[in-house]
Amino acid sequence: MTDIDGAKTPGSGILPGIQYLRGFAAILVVIWHGNWLISIPPSYGYSPFNLAEMGLFGVAIFFVISGFIITIVSLGPERASLGEFFARRFVRIIPFMWVCVAAYNLISFAASGRPDPGPALRAMTLWPIGELRPHVVWTLRHEFIFYILFALTMLRARPRPLILAAWFVAPVLWYAAARCWSPGLLQPDDTIAALLAVVLYGNVMMPNLQFGAGFGLGLLWLNSSKAVRPLLSPAFSITLGATIACTALVGVMLSENDGLRALGWTLFATIVVWLGIVSTDRGGPLHVLGMLLGNASYSIYLSHALVLVVLIQGSARMHNPLPAWLFLTAAVLSSIVAGVVIHWYVEQPLVGYLRRLGRRPSIAT
Repeated sequence: MTDIDGAKTPGSGILPGIQYLRGFAAILVVIWHGNWLISIPPSYGYSPFNLAEMGLFGVAIFFVISGFIITIVSLGPERASLGEFFARRFVRIIPFMWVCVAAYNLISFAASGRPDPGPALRAMTLWPIGELRPHVVWTLRHEFIFYILFALTMLRARPRPLILAAWFVAPVLWYAAARCWSPGLLQPDDTIAALLAVVLYGNVMMPNLQFGAGFGLGLLWLNSSKAVRPLLSPAFSITLGATIACTALVGVMLSENDGLRALGWTLFATIVVWLGIVSTDRGGPLHVLGMLLGNASYSIYLSHALVLVVLIQGSARMHNPLPAWLFLTAAVLSSIVAGVVIHWYVEQPLVGYLRRLGRRPSIAT
């Protein structure tokens, strides 16, 4: 899951369709995660809906958006230096992530009484291999791999786009090599091989492909291509409809072949993000709602696991009095509302304070 300072573009403000998609993608993850969690005892022991892997499709949308926005913001007229790029990414993502990771693990420890610092420390540092707690942080470690490679190849005096392009397609080659010659490449035993697998293959989603698709859309945007000019309206209805339709298509067309699945996720996520780029909106209540969800998407994504676990444990202690589908609906809505509140009262003030701190002039002594 990525977070970027809204779907801002150089000289043209915010793309509302992209901002809406950030919120919709976060909600897909929340629904899927809640549907899965209540299937685990002592909760209901079954999932009320067959949602295939819609949560992963939501993450694929986020990865494409990340590739697009990072490209147009960093390579546009106000080109960022290497230091500025990493400082902005750090301030926007890491401190709030630390707050969420710490809260999740402290509450987990209070509930279980069993300390397990390893996964928490790996989550805090975005360690590229090993279990993370909360598990949702896995998307951020892939984000930072992309950021590092993007910065080292593109934010230099002589850019090296071919190196970055090779990384984008590396998962397909890695998967082909595993299928043809060495299945162990997908589940390596030693640390070095596992690290290479994370960087070059990622996981079953092949996230490099999605970052590459977003990068390609970003290049089209920077070159003022007709393919990404505003065409459609209203953006809210278009992006919501596209998200629902493509999520359903991905579920129906789900393949047992991981390579085909990853290509499907990438294709449909790219279509959805393209529609977000070319659609416009004039305001109104749906615009306000879409912008609210988009602005709070990072908070919703990082906090929802904790909210869901607390609600599920509370329900289990009362012997699950609600029907599973009704409980899931209430839990999802509660997670979204909690994420918005946390965005208002924790994420925004924290990021704002750190930005002001970074702009504060040094005092000569």
